[in-house]
Amino acid sequence: MKKRRISTQSSPENARGKIYLAMRLTLLLTMFFSFTAIASVSSQSVTLKLENASLRETIKELKNQTGVYFVFNEEEIANLNVKLNMVLTNEPFEKALDRIFEGLPLSYEYAEGVVIVKPTPQKKDDVKLKLIKGKVVDTDGMPLPGVSVVVEGTTRGVASDVNGLFQMMIENKVGQKLLFSFVGMEQKVITWQGQDSLYVVMKYSAVDVDEVVVTGYQTLNRRESASAVSVVKTDDIYMAGAASIDQMLQGQVPGLMVMNTSGEPSATPKIRIRGTSTINGNKAPVWVVDGVILEQDVPITASELNSEDAEYLVGNAISGISPQDIESITVLKDASATAIYGVKAANGVIVLTTKKGRAGKPTVSYHGEVVLNERPSYRNFDRMNSAERMQLSKDIFEQGLSYNSNISLDPDDSYEGLLNELINRRMSKEEFALRSKEMANRNTDWFDVLFRNAVTHSHNLSINGGSEATKYYFSAGYNNNQGGAKGSVSERFTTLARVDASVGKYVNFMAKIDFSTTKNEGYSVVNPFSYAYNTSRTVQPYEEDGGYHFYKKDSKYLYNVLNELAETGKESKSNDFNALLNLNIKLYDGLSYQGTFSYHNSSTNQRDWKTEESSSVASIRTYDYKQYDENDDEYWKSPLPYGGILEQGNTTKTGYTVRNGLSYVKVVADVHDMNIIVGSELRGTKYEGVRSTGYGWTPTYGERFMPVHTDNFVNNYIDRMLPTNTNTISRVASFFGSATYTYNNRYVMNFNIRSDGANKFGSNPKYRWLPTWSIAGKWLLTNEGFMSQFADNGHYVSVRGSYGIQGNIHDDATPNLILEVGNRNTTSNLDQSTIYRLPNPDLRWEKTTSWNVAADFSLWHGRISGSLDVYKKHTEDLIIEKTVATSNGKSRLYINAGEMDNQGFEGNLSVEIIQRKKLNWRFNVNFGRNTSEVTLANDEFYSDLEVINKMLDGNLAIKGEKLGSMYSFRYGGLSSENGYPLFYGKDGKLWHTADPKRMELVKSGSIYPDLSGGFDTQLTFDRRLSLSLGFTYNLGGVKRLPRVYADKGYALNPVANVSTNWKNRWRKPGDEKYTDIPVLYNDRVASGFDRNVSAEDRGAVEECTYFYDLSDLRVAKADFLRLRSVGLSYIMPEKLLKGVGISSMMIRFQASNLFVWAHKDWKGLDPETPEANIPILPSYSLGINVSF
Repeated sequence: MKKRRISTQSSPENARGKIYLAMRLTLLLTMFFSFTAIASVSSQSVTLKLENASLRETIKELKNQTGVYFVFNEEEIANLNVKLNMVLTNEPFEKALDRIFEGLPLSYEYAEGVVIVKPTPQKKDDVKLKLIKGKVVDTDGMPLPGVSVVVEGTTRGVASDVNGLFQMMIENKVGQKLLFSFVGMEQKVITWQGQDSLYVVMKYSAVDVDEVVVTGYQTLNRRESASAVSVVKTDDIYMAGAASIDQMLQGQVPGLMVMNTSGEPSATPKIRIRGTSTINGNKAPVWVVDGVILEQDVPITASELNSEDAEYLVGNAISGISPQDIESITVLKDASATAIYGVKAANGVIVLTTKKGRAGKPTVSYHGEVVLNERPSYRNFDRMNSAERMQLSKDIFEQGLSYNSNISLDPDDSYEGLLNELINRRMSKEEFALRSKEMANRNTDWFDVLFRNAVTHSHNLSINGGSEATKYYFSAGYNNNQGGAKGSVSERFTTLARVDASVGKYVNFMAKIDFSTTKNEGYSVVNPFSYAYNTSRTVQPYEEDGGYHFYKKDSKYLYNVLNELAETGKESKSNDFNALLNLNIKLYDGLSYQGTFSYHNSSTNQRDWKTEESSSVASIRTYDYKQYDENDDEYWKSPLPYGGILEQGNTTKTGYTVRNGLSYVKVVADVHDMNIIVGSELRGTKYEGVRSTGYGWTPTYGERFMPVHTDNFVNNYIDRMLPTNTNTISRVASFFGSATYTYNNRYVMNFNIRSDGANKFGSNPKYRWLPTWSIAGKWLLTNEGFMSQFADNGHYVSVRGSYGIQGNIHDDATPNLILEVGNRNTTSNLDQSTIYRLPNPDLRWEKTTSWNVAADFSLWHGRISGSLDVYKKHTEDLIIEKTVATSNGKSRLYINAGEMDNQGFEGNLSVEIIQRKKLNWRFNVNFGRNTSEVTLANDEFYSDLEVINKMLDGNLAIKGEKLGSMYSFRYGGLSSENGYPLFYGKDGKLWHTADPKRMELVKSGSIYPDLSGGFDTQLTFDRRLSLSLGFTYNLGGVKRLPRVYADKGYALNPVANVSTNWKNRWRKPGDEKYTDIPVLYNDRVASGFDRNVSAEDRGAVEECTYFYDLSDLRVAKADFLRLRSVGLSYIMPEKLLKGVGISSMMIRFQASNLFVWAHKDWKGLDPETPEANIPILPSYSLGINVSF
């Protein structure tokens, strides 16, 4: 027989009356001796703000405020699982009791300082109560803990537990409404029809008016924020195979543009929020994790961060964070959202919030996936096969065209090689014909030789749980990401431990520690994709005996790509450690202290190596490997007769953040809601490192370096062995403040201010503490009385606006004089230095003034929802270079002298097309348009030729032009006489050959797209089976097509592959009407062309091949539509899992990057990464999520 525990404050049910009497007598005797202290209780007032508070917690708080004793049955209170939501301000004690117990199946008796709580006596005419039970899940069938369940029109309510289960007592009255609400979900209203149990499915809200906005300094309800902010959940954007969260953001957030640089596992995409507000400074947004700014693990210059190429592959500040540990991503865009971050935030801020534990029994979760990445294939590219390339070589030979002297004439490599053997009578006509036929059918598949169908796998194991007072979350993850190119791999191991706890009534804290180690291995001097794309398929990788086949690629040294990949390489290893403590101490009513203390340490080791057997070292040695030995004079004339080259770099970064603040949160008279925070912050980052290059490296002998003493080496290379040290310190001291005021849940005002002092600013006190600030307002229209009927129909509308000043610091600029120490002077025997950078005490941060107006809406309970923002930014004091007199010791100086305008609009729309009990279909789209125009720049700073080169690349800031404007030489068609391309000079005439300074340049467009975004759709059946499709797009940008002439002064290299367009080239007069592919280049013909040069300035003269590749003809639209993902997921029924101890299981299949639709001129190349070392390849994944 089960016995019921009798509390000192409760009694068994079968003896309740007697125990109540005994307790009452005992307590009355006790209180008799303290009557004078208790007599005033009935006149006391209480103040409570209850948010999902249990009845037990409410009683405890009443006792703390009044000293009144409460007598009740613990089990009766616990079984109710009541959650109270109300605000009591200076309420008389007994009136407060009436409000608290209103509608509950309990009554109370209060006398002489004692409150006795007991069940309400049932009368025959009373309405009977009924116990109902249920479960709350999301659209994927996953349990939702913490969902508030309230009977409409009352304060009675409960919350679902960690498994989504709930039970509550309600009046046995059919027709009453139950309200289900949860942050990030659409509110669910169910009319009770007498059921004993309920199964409730809640949907994620596209525009959730009660969504939490995490700024890094505050956590606000979305209703309280007037800023331009986008919040996405990691689960909603998850992309299988992506190593870091930034790779998942493309097309997911309006106004956020993600530009992929490569398909390499460790490649870092370039991210821009609302375009750019700087010319030479860092254009990337700030990354913030749990309120702490993260810096790069290695010191990267602004030019490297801003570069659109794929050279920077060492990862970014968040590359060591597992996506499985991230709960949500908040993107801060306008001045109102970012001003609190001061002078680093003009380019936007991305805030990551890590997962935390949930109260309840421990839950163990496993996520695992396997991804197959498809290798490139010739069927996707416009390249010649062996027979086509041999025919082109035959045409070149028959026309008697000249080749570069460093070409391969090996008969095993090219048609030219076979002809050379035939002409020199080293091969018979019969053998020539036989070997030509064999070569024509060879068709070496370089993509198969150099690439693979790579397999990637990742695993993450986590456990979370705890009590209401202490919650914990621990995780460990492993990711093995094989690159498409053979030998390329990235490995990462991550761990995270987080504890959120309350110590007593007044102290809360969050402590977190995470560690990651990442190892990347890849290639150094070889670009596998470029080689496969540009190498003739007549070349063979192996000899008949299986050994490597060597040939002269583009130099006089023997080359085999597989040997080069084996004998050269690059690797890096990074370790990251972070510790964080967030402390909150309640000081007074609504007033609390907030402290943040973080420490970061990382170490990065990089190696770039080339052995003596590589062709790269042969080009330094000046002869092939083992071509000479110690007995030959040529051996000792070499700068590097033995050994290879090893470049090593080690960087250690340490950083800290100390933030102290006071927060005041108060609701006055139920209508005035205030949230204020003021504080100070100290932040510092230090980089220490050394980089060195060693010659004579012999890895087969224990990584030794053999001394090199040849005269050639001593004279030309000895200085290159000197190590380069890095010692960079950045410190920032800041004061900040933020205030949010909401009146009657209708009008919202936000104000932010921050003042930064940093060692990157000028020494002039006038510019040392310039503030950034913002002000914003919001009007919740549907909370007005005249909109009540509109709101009752499930509609929501708000308008908002903001204005403020943002800042951007130029990390590469400094106010101080910087000297570069050189070699010791041989005469004075003293060290000599040169000026590296001139001082500028007035240097200050770049200032951006911006405004933003917007509207948010949700109609028919979220069936249609979205937002639209319009913004404009003006940046002044842009840091640019200015020419100064060389008598200063340097001819260039950083100054604040540029200006730029940036404007655009962005929005998103979500439509639930079908909403049925077993079928749901939703469509989402987002878009962002941005243009940046330079209004003041020093474009006369560069020489004429420098200006032309920057204009051709789209990297020159020109007054009155869009940033990124790319220019090209104006194409004038093919000559009807000779088939060579013609171009317009500034004199209006057509020329083949000219000085570039005398040729006309025309604007081709911007290298940045005007419009970018994404759209997706999801179809869900029976709340378990879900099919989704996601697309991303870019519109409005342009890029150059790959070069036609790799060697602009000669005929095509015999071992180079080319486009099949060459089959449609000009051959005879009249062809120019049908083709723009020129005749095969003949240097003897070209040498006779008239040259457009100045008699006074005989500068560099370029051939027509140079102008052709850089003409407007060779520019194509970079618009694309990418099928980002196709996903199919299924949630296993719970009844099938109970027997094996599993609480939930989801299986997911996803295919990524299946198709890219682009302009026909790209001929199968991806316009997003046309010249990347590895393109973005299709992948297929199978994953599983299991919870126990």
